[in-house]
Amino acid sequence: MSASENVVFSDLKIGESAEIVGYNAGDSQYKSKLLSMGLVRGVKLKVLQVAPLGDPVEVAVLAYRLSLRKEEAKVLQLRRV
Repeated sequence: MSASENVVFSDLKIGESAEIVGYNAGDSQYKSKLLSMGLVRGVKLKVLQVAPLGDPVEVAVLAYRLSLRKEEAKVLQLRRV
């Protein structure tokens, strides 16, 4: 896979990074929650850990760590960096 291609959150592996390029249609309340946590366009995130059963996924974003469920994170449009 080449750098700067669009990627689905659930396809990211430990150590991979992606940049938020937008949002898909989805739960507007959850989208607002993500925006309030600083997950806006241009922000980069890096996968740190994946739970033993595959969900949730811990990411480094801005100056903190955040756990996201794969199903809920489908709302994020990402580009691999």
